[in-house]
Amino acid sequence: MKRVTLALALCALTVATAFAAAKKDVKMPTEAEVVRIRAAAPSRAPAEPKAPRRVLVWGHVWTHPPNPYCDEAMKILGSKTGAWQATISDDPADLLPESLARFDALMMNNIHERNPFLPEGLGNLPKAEQEAARARDAAVKESILAFVRGGKGIAGVHAATAALQTWPEYGRMMGGYYGGHIMQEVAIKLDDPGHPVNACFGGKGWTIRDEVYLFREPYSRNHLRVLLSLDLDRMKDPGKRPDKDYAISWVRPYGKGRVFYCTLGHCATTYWDPTFLEHVLAGVQFVLGDLDGAVEPSE
Repeated sequence: MKRVTLALALCALTVATAFAAAKKDVKMPTEAEVVRIRAAAPSRAPAEPKAPRRVLVWGHVWTHPPNPYCDEAMKILGSKTGAWQATISDDPADLLPESLARFDALMMNNIHERNPFLPEGLGNLPKAEQEAARARDAAVKESILAFVRGGKGIAGVHAATAALQTWPEYGRMMGGYYGGHIMQEVAIKLDDPGHPVNACFGGKGWTIRDEVYLFREPYSRNHLRVLLSLDLDRMKDPGKRPDKDYAISWVRPYGKGRVFYCTLGHCATTYWDPTFLEHVLAGVQFVLGDLDGAVEPSE
């Protein structure tokens, strides 16, 4: 009887989530913007998939302005290059083991929320639904960790590190938490020019206008292989870290799996920047295990 009650409560939570989405004023990409993303996306992937790949792109579209743009970019990158098939979802049930097992990698799409797997207004729900929601939250978290530890991949862009800041193991897995930001044109250098995920830069630095996160613990080069960082020889120090270490993207191992994260991806225009799209494409192929590359820490 209790199992039936929990199942009904979870069904009610799913309906509540869909209703909340309909009430949000979400700016979706225009048809012209989707055309720009498609035109900017590369036609070929840097590696041939070793098998047909499926990527779950997860996040509520209303939590951060770039979320719908990331959804479109991930669909286009996968379909245009044949690197993967993207499934877009904001249902926490898709992150439970029986569903997540269908995928080869998980993309955390700008999730941004402190507790993205719990329904809004949790305290106003009936007690049975609150208990079901908390039980599911714990199960989802363990499912994600087990998924990556077991050999699958996880990638994140931009606000993926602003979320779940009360779940320490998520921060350790992803490599750091949001600790502030700057919004401007930034100069970027290649910390690891020879890494395959950096091949799109052709060994040269880069500039882009976007919102860049500045990280706090558990961020450390002792645990990450930093791929890109701010080039303070070509721009002013933001003055936010005494060590002047402002990473832009990195990779790392987690158990038997792999992690890729890039702080870029706030501005809509970033999603039709060809270099950004190539970097993300390579990063996702890296966590899928189709693109080989070192994961040892930078320091």
